[in-house]
Amino acid sequence: MYVDARKFDYSKFYCDDAEGLAERDKAAARDTYCQWMHENVGMIVERQWEIDDIGAVEQTGEFIKLLKEAEFAYAIGAYTSVIALIGVCAEDLCRFFANSAGHNLDSETQANRTDCLRQRGVITQNIADKFHFIRRLRNDCLHYNDGFKQKDTARLKADALETLNTIKAIYAEIVGVIDYRTINVSTFNDICNAIAHEAAGSNPGELGIDAAVSRTRNLFASVFSIDLSLGNSGSPVYSTSIFKVVEIDTDIEPVEITLANLDASKMPVIVDLTDKEADEIRAEGIKSSDLVVASLISLPNKLGMSGTWRLCSPIRKLA
Repeated sequence: MYVDARKFDYSKFYCDDAEGLAERDKAAARDTYCQWMHENVGMIVERQWEIDDIGAVEQTGEFIKLLKEAEFAYAIGAYTSVIALIGVCAEDLCRFFANSAGHNLDSETQANRTDCLRQRGVITQNIADKFHFIRRLRNDCLHYNDGFKQKDTARLKADALETLNTIKAIYAEIVGVIDYRTINVSTFNDICNAIAHEAAGSNPGELGIDAAVSRTRNLFASVFSIDLSLGNSGSPVYSTSIFKVVEIDTDIEPVEITLANLDASKMPVIVDLTDKEADEIRAEGIKSSDLVVASLISLPNKLGMSGTWRLCSPIRKLA
């Protein structure tokens, strides 16, 4: 039985405040979703951890939207959706790679396109087999044949995870991931900017600044073999040193000043300023490239990383 009764039809009851009552019902529905999320968030995160990380890949196409949506669908347990999305993603990735290699195979079926690339030596037999695996499973899903219908949740979950990790492995192998051992500063900054740009979006699974901080920490560890987590049980972090002023950004709220430590690390920190502190900096005539003495404090976040930096005392410009 399929019962489609999510919304109350107030038009049948000639209610004076039908719109207000509908908003009340939406508020109740929001509470229901929040309760569901609270009860299931543990499993959502566990499923996210089952998905393989492949690192950073510079070349992308529209198929990335489908890949990210499939990752989100897997996390919330929508396994059939994952299989369907990855099937379409694999076709677009295959077309993208064929065109990048100078082979226009857009008019071919996915099966023929894969075989053509293999015959021309563009992809290995192993990659071809992986494309065919995804294609066959996707066909079973979209045609919804008896064999597919009979799969229980555990089997669907296993299939969804295998297709998801398989397409990521294909993408990493045929397009190529960035080698963190030889990465340059420009590319590292590009990756950080890509993380920040995604955090500012509103697509499924993009969780904003907190997720961006976590991913940046993971990236930093992969590139520099340094864990930015402090391991100090959440105690405040203090830093008093001579800094070089990198930038003073007055176009945002609150005003920020970026300071680069002059010790061996040369690590920059971004300090949020109160209106009074910003006025004091202007009165001191502090500007970019100046050397200053500053005492800073930060409270670590949930990952043990230093969070927002604040001033403990006024910044003083060195003569």
